[in-house]
Amino acid sequence: MQVMMDKPQLLERYERVGQWLENRGDKLHAGRIHDVLRELAADHASTSVAFCGLFSAGKSSLINALCASNALQTGAVPTTAAVHAVTLPGTNGRVQLLDTPGVDSTDEAHREATMNALHRADLMVLVADYQHVEAEENLELLRAFSEEGKRIVFVVNQVDKHLDFELTFAEFREHVEAALEDYGIELEHIFYTSTTQSPYSELNAFRDFLAGLQNVDDATHVEQVQKRLDEIIRDAVHEQLAGERASFAAQVRDLFGSEPMDERELANWLTQEAQALTQLEEAFQQDNAAFVDTQRAMRESWVRLVELAQIAPYETTEKGRFFVESLRPDFKVGFLRSAAKTAAEQTRRGEAFIEDLTGRVTNYLLVPLRNQIAKDIRQLAFGQDSWLSQLEGLTVDVTLDYVRKLVKPGALVSSQYPYQYVKDVVARIKRDVLGQLSGLVDVWFREADAAYKTYHADKWHRIEEQRQRVAALKQLDGVLRKEREWVDALCSGEVPNP
Repeated sequence: MQVMMDKPQLLERYERVGQWLENRGDKLHAGRIHDVLRELAADHASTSVAFCGLFSAGKSSLINALCASNALQTGAVPTTAAVHAVTLPGTNGRVQLLDTPGVDSTDEAHREATMNALHRADLMVLVADYQHVEAEENLELLRAFSEEGKRIVFVVNQVDKHLDFELTFAEFREHVEAALEDYGIELEHIFYTSTTQSPYSELNAFRDFLAGLQNVDDATHVEQVQKRLDEIIRDAVHEQLAGERASFAAQVRDLFGSEPMDERELANWLTQEAQALTQLEEAFQQDNAAFVDTQRAMRESWVRLVELAQIAPYETTEKGRFFVESLRPDFKVGFLRSAAKTAAEQTRRGEAFIEDLTGRVTNYLLVPLRNQIAKDIRQLAFGQDSWLSQLEGLTVDVTLDYVRKLVKPGALVSSQYPYQYVKDVVARIKRDVLGQLSGLVDVWFREADAAYKTYHADKWHRIEEQRQRVAALKQLDGVLRKEREWVDALCSGEVPNP
């Protein structure tokens, strides 16, 4: 909500804003702000009315008629090369009429003069020739002014050209007002005028309306000036960010073939494109999740098969116990308890344990594991036959040295240790198998993932394209949001950070 200020506050705030614009190299809008502030500082409460319109709409003649003078030059060629200000008689200088070049002029100086006048004006008067009242240029200009929140009076000039036998004047008025309504244009007033005699001319009523603008108090005048200054700020910020906006808009056009007409359409596009991206990503993620879940389930089932393998039943455990008991310091063999015979017995028991254990590892762990993996690989999407040949390398070499290294000498004296020892051997074998299996599976599944992504490259490419579309719209939305934030900040007297 706009907070109204007194004159000193307004001068101080907008002087700071003008300086900020000048420091950023925008001397044009800074100059416009300084011009308005100079008028405010030196002027008693007065109202500026800018007359604009297409070439030959009769602006200068209309102002002369309003002022009952020939102060402004008129003619069949563009005569207004600069903005001329005249005082409406009977207002003690409190109503200034600004005559601007035609808005359709091809002269850059004319257009610049018109824009400067519009920024100086408290009220816009768009003058349209009777025969061109519904010209698209007029309607578009009115709509642009209306969307900017300007005070607008629409004048249909030269109504002396009206011919009643073609249609009644009431019908003509209805036609004009319907066209304005169709364009969504909000006006403060519509006047029908002529500088020559016409029963339909409202020239005197228009003059009275303008004269009534002198009855403005200082507070209202400051409010009008603040609105003019805020309009200048909006234009300045719009131009400051024109480069960014054009760049992002070009990216949107490259991706979409066109660009949104306004911020509302941009918001709709962004919502639709973001939803489309979410749908694509969710569909891809669901497919990928199923693929990943299958891999995880396979890995878990293989690990579980290893963990549950029964490779040390009672007979095997007993052989392991016999072996580890032979390693106790007090174990001796023979009448003379020779070391050679003791060592031979230890070896015999160890080999018996190894032979039994190796057979069970092969028959109850490795073979079932290889068979299950081979079966699963054949069913796995993107599984490869080359993996099957690698299964033969999935093994563990249980030797006498292997099992001896697992003996804990300090625990040999315990009567329960032999059973724990067998458990340790079993755990070590399964850990070694799982280690090999993990290495193989990691490689296999990386290869499967790569094949999966290659197969779904078109889907992934579509997602990337959609992400680019959303990103481009977000960039354009971001610069428009920044424009609003800068305008809000500057209109509040705050200097925004770039």
